[in-house]
Amino acid sequence: MAEVGGGDGGEMSGPINVRDLAVGTRVVLEGGAEAEIVANPNDGVWLFARYLSSPSDPAIVGQEEMIFAQHVIEVRL
Repeated sequence: MAEVGGGDGGEMSGPINVRDLAVGTRVVLEGGAEAEIVANPNDGVWLFARYLSSPSDPAIVGQEEMIFAQHVIEVRL
């Protein structure tokens, strides 16, 4: 399980089961990047997501890649 952030600077506020995250859900990753889930294999380890923003590497915005569940720090509803 990943942790869901509290929105106050990235601290952890509680566990989240990434298996429950639906396609279209927006997540914030370590480093501040925001991504939208495009597929969830429901294995509890990986998510497929498209980058919506990336402060450290703006060139990846729009790209899709596998995201390790532990890198998810916040779920945006």
